[in-house]
Amino acid sequence: MAIINGILPVFIIIAIGYFFKRQKIMNDTIEIFINDLAYYLILPCMIFSSIYNSHLTNIIGYIKIITGLYIVIVTTFFLALLIFNNQEEKKKRSLVTTSFRTNIAYIGFPIILNFYGKIGLAKIAIITGFLAPFTVILSNAYLSLTAKQKIKEENWLQILLKDPLVITSVIALIFSYYKIFIPEFLLNTINLLSDMGSPLMLLAVGAGLKISVIRKDKIVLILTSLIKLIIMPLFSLIIFKFLFIIENLTDLGIAVLTLAFPTALASYIVIKKYNADSEICAAAITFSTMFSIFTISLWTYFLISIIK
Repeated sequence: MAIINGILPVFIIIAIGYFFKRQKIMNDTIEIFINDLAYYLILPCMIFSSIYNSHLTNIIGYIKIITGLYIVIVTTFFLALLIFNNQEEKKKRSLVTTSFRTNIAYIGFPIILNFYGKIGLAKIAIITGFLAPFTVILSNAYLSLTAKQKIKEENWLQILLKDPLVITSVIALIFSYYKIFIPEFLLNTINLLSDMGSPLMLLAVGAGLKISVIRKDKIVLILTSLIKLIIMPLFSLIIFKFLFIIENLTDLGIAVLTLAFPTALASYIVIKKYNADSEICAAAITFSTMFSIFTISLWTYFLISIIK
């Protein structure tokens, strides 16, 4: 029952977003506005609030988790390269990218908050502060190096330095670690904005679902979703049970679930910019998001009921 109560509300709100878009209650303009609002304001506030309020003083305690997750991401990246090697180049670049980029913020934050509370949210926010730059660098470097046409406007490093998730993560880590004072009125403002984040972002996820595009390339969509939702968190579980052993069950659950969420929405933006297959990317995001209602339920049940 705890799993149902923790996960089902997340996907009900996603379904509401999808329904609103289908019924034209939410049009393209509103969808773009919500996405921009979430990505450039609400999500940075959530990350900053969670990291700053955690009063981070011991980064060493997170090194084991972060190192293990880096290994899992890189391993998954090379596995996807191998599996999709025979695909047409633009499609291959898109499928590889969608196989390892994770929607921690839009879907992960609400689920972790439901299961592990604000302490869990603070922990995954700190982890995200280190993972976000790493995945942005890896995906943008891969896409830019394999692009046949050079991106004239800006290189992947410039994109990285402009990413609000990366900027906020770095600033929040510095403010939290050095205990830099923030006036209470400003901190309350950030906290208020962060409180509205989860439902708003989930509505944006639902509005962005494109079920019609799933009809094509079902096999590769199943493969990329299996890599993202089953194999990637399985790698995490193996790493943290046998290599970088985590005894604390809450930390273990968060470490495994961090990479168990569906493909990141931000993948679509960068894939479109680097001239990969944006249609297959949209399909992968949609399919993995829909499929994740089952896989996340299985992973949370496994982590809560079996792993002890």
